[in-house]
Amino acid sequence: MNFIGYGGGIINRKVILTVLLVLSLTLSLNAVSAAMVNQNLTDDTTQENQSNSSTYSSPTNSSQTTTPSTTQSDNTGNSTSNTSSTRYEGTPDTEDTISSTASAAGSALAAGSSTVIKVLIYSGTGASTNCVNGVKTALASANSNNLVSGVTFSYATSSSLTSSILSGYDLLVMPGGSGGSVYLNTISKSVIQNFVKNGGGYLGICAGAYSAAAHTDGYYDGWGIAPHVYAKAVSYEGKLNMTITSTGAQVLNRSGTVTISHYNGAAMYLTSSAAKIFATYADSKTGYKGYADIVGDFYGNGRTVLIGSHPELSPQFPDMIANLIVWATSTSTSNTGTKVTISQVVSAASTVKDYYDKNKKLPNYVTINSKQISMAKFLYLLTTATKELNGGSSTSTSITVKSVSAASSPSGTYKSGSITKSEYLTLAQNIISFINSNGRAPNYVTTSLGKVNYTKMIYMFSKILKYYKSNSKLPNYVQMTA
Repeated sequence: MNFIGYGGGIINRKVILTVLLVLSLTLSLNAVSAAMVNQNLTDDTTQENQSNSSTYSSPTNSSQTTTPSTTQSDNTGNSTSNTSSTRYEGTPDTEDTISSTASAAGSALAAGSSTVIKVLIYSGTGASTNCVNGVKTALASANSNNLVSGVTFSYATSSSLTSSILSGYDLLVMPGGSGGSVYLNTISKSVIQNFVKNGGGYLGICAGAYSAAAHTDGYYDGWGIAPHVYAKAVSYEGKLNMTITSTGAQVLNRSGTVTISHYNGAAMYLTSSAAKIFATYADSKTGYKGYADIVGDFYGNGRTVLIGSHPELSPQFPDMIANLIVWATSTSTSNTGTKVTISQVVSAASTVKDYYDKNKKLPNYVTINSKQISMAKFLYLLTTATKELNGGSSTSTSITVKSVSAASSPSGTYKSGSITKSEYLTLAQNIISFINSNGRAPNYVTTSLGKVNYTKMIYMFSKILKYYKSNSKLPNYVQMTA
């Protein structure tokens, strides 16, 4: 029998038996040190019993800095007479709407500052030690860096899976390992299916994605807890590029193309629009450019996320793992109802403007009053603060944070030039109206300079409010560079 999945593609039965024999002689020597390691991990009370090793370096802990120290002057001034009519981009894409009535098993997951998601990481037969530890360090980083506002993650490992064990958790992580068929041959299909069907979340990485999919072409049927997801077997180890889709941007709170580690993980495709693609392979290294790398699907009352690549390894993406778990458990992280002052928005605008000048991109979020605010929500706060300041409101005036999704397909080009105060005030009102009507940020706004896209909208209003912070007044114009 052959196996597919993690760590080298196709593995011969004879090699597997040899590895298992060697490891069986060393498990007793490793038991004491494994227990000692587990005592130092938050809520990790179950001793690991790993049956394979990996050939790549240990994962590194990383986080994203959102408060740069470098400051640059903004290009604002106080003279011009340029005027034009403005309009904004139209209706939201229906494909970006993901809805489910599922609730996670194990505990009530209400919105609030004390929400805890209980995660169980499988560490038994076929699971890679590096992958298990990578998930742990990613969740530890998510907690210590508050990567998901109002949410913390408790986690443990288990070398076996039963209905009784799973009943105490909200989500199961099946990490990379020897192969999807190893999981299928050693873990009860009904236990996994019942857990998800009854509202549990599932995150499968590499081998964990193969085993959960409906089918891997040319090899086997999986557990089917991602019933609309089929997989292609891949033989590629190394770094590759992955592009986040517009749907994925709303789940991951990040966009664009990233370089990520890959070890023979699945290239996936959908058989129904009921499932969603969060990221695709951006190059041909897998042989399946354009196929899905990260997908989300629904099974009974639960949700599943399958990942072909390894965001838990180096380079590590703790925010990606944390946000995917939040989606898979249907946990609400909205800061809707939170109030912030105009003064706080103005200070945050200065931070975002400086960050963009230094990094040529927006941060994933900005922290205001100990709350992480996504860029889509921040756009609403920026435009509202600008409008309020122009109307004479004081900086102590409060603004309520609104639930806003990211732009579905940001686009637009414009020429360099100035946008007058009267024009940017009209833009601010138009953006506010669009968000109120559609629940998301517009992809672009049309100005006298052309179509200013979603990212540059946020940058433009951050520049305007940074000027206000320095001069206690709104600028007469804002200079935009194409």
